[in-house]
Amino acid sequence: MPARLARYLLRETAGLYLLGVAAFCLLLSIDLLSVLARFLIQQGASLAQVGRLLLYKLPYFLHLSLPIAVVFAVLLATGRLAKDSELKAAYALGARPMGLLAPLLVLGVAVGALGLVNNGYLEARAETAYQRLIDGFLYVQPPAQVQSDASFRIDGEGVFYASRIRADLHDLKTAHLQGVLVLLDDGTVLTAATGTWSSVSKTWALDDVQRSAPGAAPAPAGTVTVPFRLEADPTQTLARSETLPLDRLWQQIRRLRQAGGDAGALLFQFHRRIADAFTAVVFALISGALGLRVRGRATGFAWTILLLVGFWALWFLARALYDTGALGPVQAAWLTPAVGGAGALLLVAWSLRT
Repeated sequence: MPARLARYLLRETAGLYLLGVAAFCLLLSIDLLSVLARFLIQQGASLAQVGRLLLYKLPYFLHLSLPIAVVFAVLLATGRLAKDSELKAAYALGARPMGLLAPLLVLGVAVGALGLVNNGYLEARAETAYQRLIDGFLYVQPPAQVQSDASFRIDGEGVFYASRIRADLHDLKTAHLQGVLVLLDDGTVLTAATGTWSSVSKTWALDDVQRSAPGAAPAPAGTVTVPFRLEADPTQTLARSETLPLDRLWQQIRRLRQAGGDAGALLFQFHRRIADAFTAVVFALISGALGLRVRGRATGFAWTILLLVGFWALWFLARALYDTGALGPVQAAWLTPAVGGAGALLLVAWSLRT
């Protein structure tokens, strides 16, 4: 009987889960639909092209829809079972609470694995295709990749900063620099409005430089070339992190660390993709523990709303705490599943005791 009960519970949950994923994807796509409608009119895109844009954004919508639909499905399914007294009948026949929690935990693990593939790989590739199609409408040629407020610390050379770096599409080994400041190891400061980064010669060539040696007044120095031994092409370094799968994102984090750059934002995104997928397991535990106590679908729906509101609030709070420096990138990325996991364990312990 436990195996039959587990299969029955999963069947009840699976249909509602698919419905929940579709509903949350639709809710998340409302803003994009209005943008694409305007795009259809102003840019002359066909319905097929707009459909492709929506398809490319589907992994982005699934990023959060996959885990949060677990709450919706489990609580409504267990609410229906409670309303029809099927939970009471199962307990009367000797079913144990863990017999109900185990299949729901399996569902959470399966959704988490699917979410990791989606967040880590499908979403990045789909974003690349989406940007390529958008660029084909908005530009004669795709815009260069851009990075703002980039800073690097290279041992033996100094600190390098540029307010804007733009890769050159016609020469993939070159990037254009704006608002440049270089602090050499001997204390010399170089400032320039523009410059060029060459990954072939591994240099920054600065135009109309103002040089400030230690203890001396700033003086014009013309064009100055300084070594910049970063082991990456400009296009590799400047690629938007949203378009990088997990393995390439980790490589970029390592390159920036080796060059002395700040990889905090990339590290936050790397861990958050994994943490958001893992949230499905936490949601399965929380909703399963609550599902053992609900008395009808109305109660299950009310708990669904409360949990989702709490999740959204904590998810955005984690980002704000990272942006303000209150938490490091790893701690902020895992804050939501950590708090949810602690709450889930307390709920499970309470449900099993009572």
